[in-house]
Amino acid sequence: MLKAIYLSGGSALALAASLACSPAAAQQAAEVEEVVVTGSFIAGTPEDAAMPVDVTTAQELQRQGSPTVVQLVKALPAAAGSIGESNRFLGNNAGTATVNLRGFGSARTLVLMNGRRMATSPAGVATAGAVDINVIPVAAVGRIEVLKGGAAATYGSDAVGGVVNFITRRDLDGFEVNGEYNYIKGSEGDYNTHVAWGWKGDSGNILLTAGYRRRSELRTTDRDWALKPAAFNPFGGYSGASNPGAYQTFAVGGASGLVLQPNGTYALPAGAISTPLTTFNDVGCAELGGTRSATGACSFQYSRFDNLVNDEYHYQLYGEVNWDVTDDVSFHAEAFWTRHDVPDERVSPSQSTAQFPAPVSGGGSSPFPAFAGQSTSRFFIPFTNPGLQAYYASQCAVPTTAFCTNLRNGVVTSQTGFRPFGYGGNPLFEDGADHQRRANDSFRISAGFKGSILNDIGWDAAVTYMDSRSTNETPDIVTERLQLALRGLGGPGCNPASGTPGQGACQYFNPFSNAIRQDAVYGNTNPFFNQAAVPANTNTRELYDWMHEYIVENSESRILVGDLVLNGDLGGFQLPGGEIRWAAGGQLRYDELSGNPEGLLSDAAAATNGVGPFNFYPAIETRSVDRTVSAVFAEVRLPILENLEANAAIRYEYYGGNIGSTTNPKLDIRWQAMDWLALRGSVGTTFRAPPQGAVTAGDNGRILALIGDPSTGVSLYRPVDVFANPNLDPETATTYTVGAIVSAGNFNATVDYWAFKFKDELTTETGASIVSTLFPSANPATWQCGNAALTSRINFAVGNVTNPATGTNCHPSNVLGVTTNWVNGPGVDTSGVDFQASYRWDEFGGGDLTVGAEGSYLIEYKRGALLTLEGVQIQAPLDRAGQAELLSNFYSYPRVKASAYVNYNTGPHNVRATIRYIGKMDDRNRDRSPTVPGVQPGPIGEFVQLDVVYRVELPWDTTLTAQVQNVFDEDPSFASSQYNYDYTLGNPLGRVIGVGLRKRF
Repeated sequence: MLKAIYLSGGSALALAASLACSPAAAQQAAEVEEVVVTGSFIAGTPEDAAMPVDVTTAQELQRQGSPTVVQLVKALPAAAGSIGESNRFLGNNAGTATVNLRGFGSARTLVLMNGRRMATSPAGVATAGAVDINVIPVAAVGRIEVLKGGAAATYGSDAVGGVVNFITRRDLDGFEVNGEYNYIKGSEGDYNTHVAWGWKGDSGNILLTAGYRRRSELRTTDRDWALKPAAFNPFGGYSGASNPGAYQTFAVGGASGLVLQPNGTYALPAGAISTPLTTFNDVGCAELGGTRSATGACSFQYSRFDNLVNDEYHYQLYGEVNWDVTDDVSFHAEAFWTRHDVPDERVSPSQSTAQFPAPVSGGGSSPFPAFAGQSTSRFFIPFTNPGLQAYYASQCAVPTTAFCTNLRNGVVTSQTGFRPFGYGGNPLFEDGADHQRRANDSFRISAGFKGSILNDIGWDAAVTYMDSRSTNETPDIVTERLQLALRGLGGPGCNPASGTPGQGACQYFNPFSNAIRQDAVYGNTNPFFNQAAVPANTNTRELYDWMHEYIVENSESRILVGDLVLNGDLGGFQLPGGEIRWAAGGQLRYDELSGNPEGLLSDAAAATNGVGPFNFYPAIETRSVDRTVSAVFAEVRLPILENLEANAAIRYEYYGGNIGSTTNPKLDIRWQAMDWLALRGSVGTTFRAPPQGAVTAGDNGRILALIGDPSTGVSLYRPVDVFANPNLDPETATTYTVGAIVSAGNFNATVDYWAFKFKDELTTETGASIVSTLFPSANPATWQCGNAALTSRINFAVGNVTNPATGTNCHPSNVLGVTTNWVNGPGVDTSGVDFQASYRWDEFGGGDLTVGAEGSYLIEYKRGALLTLEGVQIQAPLDRAGQAELLSNFYSYPRVKASAYVNYNTGPHNVRATIRYIGKMDDRNRDRSPTVPGVQPGPIGEFVQLDVVYRVELPWDTTLTAQVQNVFDEDPSFASSQYNYDYTLGNPLGRVIGVGLRKRF
């Protein structure tokens, strides 16, 4: 007989419904002697306590078709904005998955395994401070429980939105093999296999599992809705930085042409006079599959090279032992190793240019007046470049025109209109895309003893250690190598100091479309490619390889936790409802996060000045931050009356330094008003401490953000430095829940109103918002160039474009980068209602029929104004309920998420049909951009999906599962994002047909 089962407490509805369909599971539940609720440290806390919790057993998951963690998290009514599909634009997160309860951010949901903490994901922007739930060994999971409310009084920091607890199984006695394959149109399909061995004896049990899961690549070109014309959605994976690109000519007075200097740079002859730059567009855009914008520039659709789903390889090993050492002492130990590998995440052939070469004239006092003070935002292409000569030959039948005369002076290009590779693809890879690489290895071990002393006081002591390491390899082009190659001094064997451009080992890089044979994705032939006429205009693979490098960063996250919990009663002292029970304990926690770049990224000087050697991605500093947190906590359960019970808890955590300490209480009350009706409620405070890197003075990170230029209507990625703020306070929230539990015969239901009131939200100033506040429109009269608090945050290219009102370089087209800080942001008031209900007919056509529904309705999500450290408002207050913004601020808050199911069981046969519903949302990107051609205000439509699962118990202890997900092959609702759908909630797979087999020995 099992002595204890560890739960996260709360509502018994989901558990009861699942047990009703499984006689074996019901028998197992009947053997339970004592329940220890993870939402409470007091043994014996009932499953239908005051805390709102969803409980999903392994048997219930099987009836649902054994969804993956990504599918499970997306289906949670209380979850919003989760990571798990293609993470191309969410920051180094490929292969990871997170859970985001209440939409507060995945770092505000605490993920536990068997009630113990996990290390956070070491890589990624969107997952910063969050646990990657893809490391959970799924073959070992016996139950998943979701506590939907602030739980800082029990668990401490990070349990702001709630807790997700993965609890391992203890029921297996024998050998079990599982295999599953899911057919997905356009893909090789997803498949997995798991094996598990368990042994149960009188004194304990052992569990060993191993698993392998493969997700297959699904490209954007495999789904017609993922690639829309620029006229329909200019946000749908388009960039003005293209190839074919835009270039600029200039005219000079005095002697014609530029003079090559001894240092390898170019300068105008002494006394020469330059005239303003004139833009022209390369040919071949339409022929290669692109479209011209209103200005004539070629819009580059980089998303055609991307994946909706990446090739992912997941490996998992798990072991657990539970043993009764004596009659009063038991031992528990568990360990896992997991790895997920994304070896080929397809990305754009090259990025646009956010970094630039050193001044072409060699210094600050430039003898090159055409580029005086602005050469740091231009690449120079001399007329000797074969590509420019080929362009000249094709376009200058009358070479005496001003345009053709100026071409002979050479041309320049910048970040707004050029990238090294575009529609022609990257020739280093057969598919034309470039490829990122992501890998993560995680190891975790937890062990402890539990028992009792003095026959009345229980104790539980454990130590948990976890180490998670990631390697991220991101391709980019070395800026100086690109500029050398444009001047004919490229290639691994060329010495720029002594070589001759285009001679011997020194090679030219041709950036023009006449170097492109065909479109790399659809194969459109380029009529401007003419290798026979100009052989030298064709770039070599050797040159591509020399310019192309991988940015390699190794990151590591570690955690070491010691827990001690005591629990018991007050020695017979009773209230009218029974014994007063208590729990108390302490925790000591050490966590560390480190990052170590390799190769060209390891240049500390480049990282310090924030430039770095690459075209697009910024330098990364070597970093290591850690801290030790101590905590004590106590809890008491008061059975005030037979039908009225209160549970009170309090936790004190000490961080030291400027953060100091925090104390958080919580009170839960449950009243059994009638036999069939119970009322419950809770109130408490919760908190989240600032990430250690956010308060370590001098430590900073860098991200890339999409910055809009209202003067051109073009959005470009720009580096945004994020600096630490040693004066950050913890964010806090007061939480409230009020609910009812109905249990009348075979009918069960719960409804809970919840509310969170945040203060001092931990966030960062948004680079895009700083720029849009400084430049709110295309009208220079609205620009706030006199606001030093804003202009001091911008790195401007000096002298490129003049502000017509002030004559300065304060112009949106001059923005090269933005400086931001960690801040304590606005208050947030959010509330909603969760509901679930089920009814079971015990005798229905020879079987049991159960119908049920669950969902969540978001009433409000009011976020106050976001201010900079200087007090300048950069984001207005907004109620985000029913809103989505997927391009810069990244959130998605449908008012309604719900599902309903019908389950019919006849012993060996089980059929389940589930309808999933996501309500419509206002698309903030579309609503804010009605003046952009092709963009019309409109919502993200509602989405409905039907899934059907059939399971049958066959002879020889074998179970067959067949399922169809998204039976009617519904496309995800359109949204203004790079992939034209909401990748935090939507389903990109279409109809999925799956079959699974389980064999027990």
